[in-house]
Amino acid sequence: MGDLVLSSPIPRELKRVFPKSEITLLTSYGIGSVLVNNPHIDNYIFHNRKESFIELSNLIRKLSKEKFELIYDAHRSIRSIWIVWNLSGFGLFKSPQVRSINKRSWQRSLLIRFKINTLKNTPPQRQHLLVPLQEITQIELQNHTELFPNKDAVLSVKIFMENNRLLSNRFIAIGASASYPLKCWPLANFRLLISDLVANGWPVVLVGDSNEKETTQLKQEYHGKIHNTAGIFSTIESAELLKHARLVVTNDTSVSHMAEAVNTPAIVIFGPTVREFGYVPFLKESKLLETNEVLNCRPCSKDGRGKCRNPNHLQCLTTIKPQNVMQLILELD
Repeated sequence: MGDLVLSSPIPRELKRVFPKSEITLLTSYGIGSVLVNNPHIDNYIFHNRKESFIELSNLIRKLSKEKFELIYDAHRSIRSIWIVWNLSGFGLFKSPQVRSINKRSWQRSLLIRFKINTLKNTPPQRQHLLVPLQEITQIELQNHTELFPNKDAVLSVKIFMENNRLLSNRFIAIGASASYPLKCWPLANFRLLISDLVANGWPVVLVGDSNEKETTQLKQEYHGKIHNTAGIFSTIESAELLKHARLVVTNDTSVSHMAEAVNTPAIVIFGPTVREFGYVPFLKESKLLETNEVLNCRPCSKDGRGKCRNPNHLQCLTTIKPQNVMQLILELD
């Protein structure tokens, strides 16, 4: 999801470079819906992320009939490479032209495995995704992200806020979960932070999916004291909700990217990952929180997968205290 949000500048900038172009987005069912209603995208093709080889072949046949002039591969996965190869005749066709991102996989592996940092001067991911386009134009591309909640999403969030007496720009959103547990700030710290926020008069809204254990536990423990939207809103509705938050506090996860795409600042907590991977927040009021301790094990993962091998379990996260986050929140006013 976060990668999709960070790719949102691509169709906008393609339209700036090729004003008369017609853009089709190929993305997956489910999380791909975060990019719907985008005025720069003319057509959408949704597919199953776990399709069979036969289904993938059928998709390629369907795409080949469209006679695309340019393919922009912003994913560079095995599947997307296979699609591109088939549509371009394994690079033998003059058309369509193919532009693909560099995933920087080996640089990240060097940093994780051997702590050799070759990423110090590389651009953030949202800008990096535009590099293949920037190479063929003199136009200075803009890399700010954006999302476009539709009328139904706006109405759903409006009703929710009215029913719960929430005022725009006057509540804090909390995203306590992540795709992988290794990136999750300890739940005890979220508890202390939420208690402080409630004591200071801040309404708190939980965001995320219904099957996230961290969000589920917080919902149960603070029943009646905070508001829960986990699993209630769709992805694009969640983006509309985040647009009305004063701030979101979350782990290194898609929630922060969604918030910034609707111009809501984020306090983002990094543990096993580091800023060099390109996913740091970019809004002026946003803040990145990392441990102040020098840890030889960090970074240990590109996305939170794996196990913590530090004798002091999750030291990269446990050393970031709730008071550190609360101080940043108090500075907002």
